[in-house]
Amino acid sequence: MTVILTSLVCACALSAGPLVLPRATLRGKWVLDAEGKGIPPGSFTRGLQPSGLLFRKGELWSVGDQRSEYPGHVFRIDPATARLIGRPIRLEVPEVTDGESPELETYRGIRNSDFEGLALDPRDPDRLLAVTEDKVPWIVEVRLSWTGASPAAEGRARIARLTRFRVPGGVSPWRANPNYAVEGLAVSDDGKTVYLAYERAQDELPRIYRLGVEAAASGKPADLEDVPLPFASVPRREDKQRARLNVNDIQFLRHEGRALLLAVLRDQERLLVLDLERRECSRVLDLELLDPEGGPVEWVSPEGIAFDAAADRLWLINDPDSVEGNYRTRGEPDAKGRFAEYSPLLYELKLSSVLGEPAASK
Repeated sequence: MTVILTSLVCACALSAGPLVLPRATLRGKWVLDAEGKGIPPGSFTRGLQPSGLLFRKGELWSVGDQRSEYPGHVFRIDPATARLIGRPIRLEVPEVTDGESPELETYRGIRNSDFEGLALDPRDPDRLLAVTEDKVPWIVEVRLSWTGASPAAEGRARIARLTRFRVPGGVSPWRANPNYAVEGLAVSDDGKTVYLAYERAQDELPRIYRLGVEAAASGKPADLEDVPLPFASVPRREDKQRARLNVNDIQFLRHEGRALLLAVLRDQERLLVLDLERRECSRVLDLELLDPEGGPVEWVSPEGIAFDAAADRLWLINDPDSVEGNYRTRGEPDAKGRFAEYSPLLYELKLSSVLGEPAASK
C-alpha cells in the first residue's frame, strides 16, 4: 500500500479545535476468501460486509453485519494479503436450558443481528466483546476456543452473555434511524472500562459513552455514562463540506501516558484522535481512500479500525453496503468487477502518522 502526503489543510491551535494533519492517500487491498475469490452479494446480502476490526495475534478480526453473507460470524483476515484465514466462524449460542437468560431466547429469534463493533479483552485473548445496533442493542461477550495450537487450528466462538444497555439523557439516533446508534466499542488497556461510540445523535453529533467491563458482561440491563467530548469543534472537511460527522468505530490507545481513542469517521473519511483525559478532539487526519489500482472510489464507508502499536501499523476496513449503487469507481455510472461483488477494502498506514508524525510510506 502506498501513502502519499498532500498539503496541510489546517493548523488550528488545540484550544480552537483539533489539528488537521497532512492528508494520507492510501491504496487498499481487496478482502477475499482464503482462495482469493470474492464473496458476491445475493438478493439481500452485501457480500462479506465486515463491521468493526481488531488485531489479535498477528491477525485482523472482523464481524459480519446484518446484510452479510455470514451475519453473526467472525472473520480472521491476514493483514499482509487481505485474505480470509479459514472459514468464517459462527457465533454459537448455548443450548436451551431451564432458567437461562431471556436475552438468549431473544437472540435466537433474530436471523441476522446487526453486529457492529468488535473488541479484544487485553487481559484474555480468547475473550471478545461485540456490540449490536439495530433490532436489539446488546454488548455481546464471546468466548473463543481452539482445536489445536497451529495457525490452521479451527476456532469456535460461543456467546457467553448478552447485556442490554441504555444511553443517558434521552439521546436518540439521527432522524430516528436505529442504524445511527451505537456503532463501535473499545476496551481500555487495563481491561476495566468499555467505551462505546454512538454514531450520530439527533443533534447531528456523535457521542462517546463508557461502562465498567463487569457491568458490560453481566447479562443485566446496564446504563451507559456519557464522556463529554467537543465534537462540535471538529471542522468540516474542506473537500467534503456536505459529509456528515459520524463516528463508526473506535480503539483505545495509551500514548505517552495519555488515554486516547482512535476513531474512524465513515462519511468524512477521516481518523480522529480523542484525548480522554483532556476531553478534547486533538487531531484529525483526512484520508483519500483508493482502490488497489489507485483509482478513486465514490463511496468507501470505512467502518472498522485496528492497530498494532509494536509494529507501528494501523488498519481500516470498509463496509460496502451500497444499497444505492454508489460503491464504484468515481465517475463510473455503475459498479464493475470487485465493486459489483461488494468486496471490502483493507487499508494500512503507520500508526505514528495518526499520532502526529509525518505520514510516510510503508
